[in-house]
Amino acid sequence: MNDDDAAIGGQYDLGAEGQPSDLDDMVQVEHEGQIYAIPVALKDSFLTNADHERKAQELAAHARDLDARRRGVAQDVELAEQGLADRAQLHVLDLQLAAYDDVDWRSLAEGDPQRAEVLWRQFQLTQAARADLARAVAQRHDQRRLDAERKRAAQLAEAGQVLAREIEGWSPDVARKLVEYAAAFGVTIDELREVADHRLWRILHRAFQGDEQSKRQAASQSAAQAQTVRPAVMVAGAAAASGGVRDELGTGEWMRRRNSQLARN
Repeated sequence: MNDDDAAIGGQYDLGAEGQPSDLDDMVQVEHEGQIYAIPVALKDSFLTNADHERKAQELAAHARDLDARRRGVAQDVELAEQGLADRAQLHVLDLQLAAYDDVDWRSLAEGDPQRAEVLWRQFQLTQAARADLARAVAQRHDQRRLDAERKRAAQLAEAGQVLAREIEGWSPDVARKLVEYAAAFGVTIDELREVADHRLWRILHRAFQGDEQSKRQAASQSAAQAQTVRPAVMVAGAAAASGGVRDELGTGEWMRRRNSQLARN
């Protein structure tokens, strides 16, 4: 390297490839928890792509949530239709059984034993069918109730995880305070158990924080006023000039002189 090359290298800070260094034109950006150094000219493009990726992930998550809701609604509709069909069939069987209420089984058996035997057999079969259906309906009802409780518990657990991420200091104690706060407005614990939407809990938490902040500010203002308001004590002559109680004294000095004055009296 000649003197001219050395001068140029010192002026432009040549890199390993003999090209001017672009370190001053680099900027650090964060992407998925990692820090990358990229040229300044590419920063906007990088951030735009990162923003597009984030929005795409949010849209995908939203689509999955909508699909899960759609399947849930379809399942609820299917169960509701099954419940209607069960009740309709029970009603038909009840009507069939009611038709046997007016049968005089004794007279029928004496007058037409064969017909009485056939009708009695039909009556017993209808009774058994009605009992089996009622038992199946009750079992399906219990299963739907258990499934709904499990689903609700899973939704509440998921909402709790979201709240733990988005609300600093979230804990069961905070949740308990929110329950008590809502109770002041007539909202029952059973009603809150049905609220699995974390957004509504965040709104409740923000309202609770706002009220708590207002209470603290009011208490602070009251304490400040109590410190500034003191009873006026009139003293005369030399006592006031030397060691008497005066309003311009600080609180500690005012109390010391007042106690001394009371002791002398």
